[in-house]
Amino acid sequence: MTDIASDTGAAPGSPPRRRDRFGPPLLALLAAVPPLMMLREVLRYPQMHFFDYWWVLLDITHPDGSLRPEALLGFRNEHPFVLPSLLFWLSARFGGGLNQPLGLLIIAFGVGCVLLVLAMLPKSLTRWQRAALLTATSTLVFNPHGIHNYVRSMSGASWILAMLLVLAALLAMQRRRGVLAVLAGLLASISYGTSFAVWPALALVAWLRGYRRRWVGTPLVVGVLVVAAWLVLRGPQGGGGGSPTDDPAQALLTGLSMLGMVWTGTEPAIALLAGVGGLAVLVLHARLDPQRRAASAEWWGLATYALGCAVMIAGSRAAFGEDAGLQSRYNSMTAALWIAVLVIVVAWPRRPDLRAIVVGATVLTTVAMGAPMAQEVRDDAPNQRLLAIAARTGATDTVTDRFPEPDRLLPRLRALHHYPFNEHFDLGCPDGTGIGDRVDTGGWRVPSVGSLREPRPGGWDVVLNAETDQVRGGTRVVQGWAISGIERARCVVLVDHLGTVVGAGVTDLPRPDAEADTVGTEIGLGFRAVAPARTGPLRVAFHFPDGWWIRPLTDNPEVVS
Repeated sequence: MTDIASDTGAAPGSPPRRRDRFGPPLLALLAAVPPLMMLREVLRYPQMHFFDYWWVLLDITHPDGSLRPEALLGFRNEHPFVLPSLLFWLSARFGGGLNQPLGLLIIAFGVGCVLLVLAMLPKSLTRWQRAALLTATSTLVFNPHGIHNYVRSMSGASWILAMLLVLAALLAMQRRRGVLAVLAGLLASISYGTSFAVWPALALVAWLRGYRRRWVGTPLVVGVLVVAAWLVLRGPQGGGGGSPTDDPAQALLTGLSMLGMVWTGTEPAIALLAGVGGLAVLVLHARLDPQRRAASAEWWGLATYALGCAVMIAGSRAAFGEDAGLQSRYNSMTAALWIAVLVIVVAWPRRPDLRAIVVGATVLTTVAMGAPMAQEVRDDAPNQRLLAIAARTGATDTVTDRFPEPDRLLPRLRALHHYPFNEHFDLGCPDGTGIGDRVDTGGWRVPSVGSLREPRPGGWDVVLNAETDQVRGGTRVVQGWAISGIERARCVVLVDHLGTVVGAGVTDLPRPDAEADTVGTEIGLGFRAVAPARTGPLRVAFHFPDGWWIRPLTDNPEVVS
């Protein structure tokens, strides 16, 4: 990376001067890459909302889908949740209940976070330094570690929105707009409980900048009142996990690993060491003269916010195991710490020659290390697509772990014309086949009944392998793997004896065992399909590039209690 420590001072027209003219804008353009990559992830992810969204929707709506305004003031897992609840309602009422449009809004929030950081950067920085910090900030805010917040938009509606408001509060305090800073802090505090850490951060900024005592004390007083109101109004305390929440070592591991999570894939020990390293860098820069103290105030405030979040998460989540601090949704808070560290290191360095290396290493390492977390979230996408099918068909007995109280929830979705009960729902079949369609299966090919495979003249086989066929409660579940020649199925449906599509499922699931037996074929041969449990024969059909293939299922599926 080009040295970001200073401009060169070369003579006009010389190559270094041309580099300084065009280099910073080109470097700054790289800041657009992380949000664009996250945009691709959002547009690829299913339209079905994720778990917490459904609980909130149950809380804030009547059975007919109309809004309960007073419920917007409620709590979710003890967190004040006013603004996210409002976003959920707007998504349900006016956005068709689609996940992706809300995800696009969260990306806009993330872009807002990056622009607020840019607005706060010290005026003394060179163009190279500002461009490098802009790109690094974008990388941290849209890091693959935080993919959960964007593709599962219900999460970013709290975490990313809260960070946006916290940064707005810090910027307002930097610009001596104390009232605006308090208002933004209040909005952050009704977005998520971790935003309570904004109040000591604002007080620290006011103190370091030498503001009047009332602007040092006001955020602290307001913060105390906010926390007191929360303690009085919050619901019953949650719990759970496998280790005691009062274990100081476990809490320390959770908090420090959260601060360093962007420096590892899935290893808590490495994240912990990275968190300690980030704090050590801050300690090395902690001795400030009065001028530097005022100029760096907002960055120490941002670091204080991140530390406060780590303390709260450590106290409330340590019971959930040693990797509790590595959750994808926490990325915004670890990003806050490392943005503050980078600005402090670049603007007020102890080792000026290392500044470019620090920024470059942060960008490259944190992006690469986020790959395992991002893939883990991507791997769950088929479950969300299957959830949409289960909800549309009413076969929800096997998905209650992510779709709570379907007897109460489904009438609300139908009344709101909420996805998957609107025109945006489809099975992804190339010919448009959908739930409830009456199809003519006369032209669909059927493999030999004995082996359920059909040898082709070229030696290729069609295999429709339904390994599991079970009834669980009111849901029939069929899963296995299928292949036509070297092609995997594009979609799978369940058809009754009249030719009505009564169920469907997802394809392209990993099946390493089947792929090992069919050398040279595509990966992702597995499928899983659901339909309401019913009497009468069912058939499972697959669409391949060469058309539809169909096979019968047993008349006596296994009943699982």
